[in-house]
Amino acid sequence: MYPKILLVYNPDSGKRRAAQMLEPIVTNLSRAGALVTAVPVKTGPGTAALLDEGGFDALVCCGGDGTLHHAFNDVLAAKRRVPVGYFPFGSTNDFASTMGLTGRGVEEACAAIAALRARPVDAGLANGTAFCYIAAFGMFTDVSYQTPQEAKNLLGHFAYIAEGARRLNLAQGWRVRVEADGLSMDDEFWYGSVTNTKFIGGMQLPESLGVCLDDGLFELLLIRRPKTVAELQRLITCLMTQKPDGDLLCFARTKRVRLCFGAQTPFTLDGEEGPQERETVVEVLPGGVGLLM
Repeated sequence: MYPKILLVYNPDSGKRRAAQMLEPIVTNLSRAGALVTAVPVKTGPGTAALLDEGGFDALVCCGGDGTLHHAFNDVLAAKRRVPVGYFPFGSTNDFASTMGLTGRGVEEACAAIAALRARPVDAGLANGTAFCYIAAFGMFTDVSYQTPQEAKNLLGHFAYIAEGARRLNLAQGWRVRVEADGLSMDDEFWYGSVTNTKFIGGMQLPESLGVCLDDGLFELLLIRRPKTVAELQRLITCLMTQKPDGDLLCFARTKRVRLCFGAQTPFTLDGEEGPQERETVVEVLPGGVGLLM
């Protein structure tokens, strides 16, 4: 039997490289024995319905981490949960770097995907919406979806850095009550994230060697807003050395996080704009998606 693959691509990702690579990807998947149907990326229930109606054996996406975010949601929304393949062509590709998917040749990647050998990876749920590697609030978290696409195509990852520098406001903070396994905090924070990755925005996560994508645990990272110059200096040291102190820079592993905000607060899920909430519950879905390796 030939595996039937639904290939979803984002033509704007990675300086439009996903669109440029579409023909060799389809060609090599076909040579590896797969029957391929290629469609441009779309949000909403459309792709999940295609999976169900077309009897596909896998969903493969070409694009950035945001494209993968939609693929995870589509697979989890479908009646039959199929594995996901990923060709990373975004500007940052945090999840792909964690999984070791970057740097592979097209022929090698296509052969691995067509073999349909899937590795279970944990997925996340933020108030019921799925994400693959990060749910975050606070400073810089809107950069990925508010940076103009033209700048991303022209500058790639440097566009995010420039946009983040433009938005820097050290006086800003987010009032949050955080409840997780064995942890309770109520303070003002610059940043908070619940992740299943070794990299955030191209930077390595503290204690990344302990990150495991199928252990049923996500990593909680909190950066508390310093209130004095001494605290600011201590936080800078923690960030530079990547050594959490449990106070200004807090790091923990957890199955569930409850975040209660002082006001409606926007969230980002895998770099995509999420809802604005007063309360967000983030949970791990162990082995929720099979990733074709």
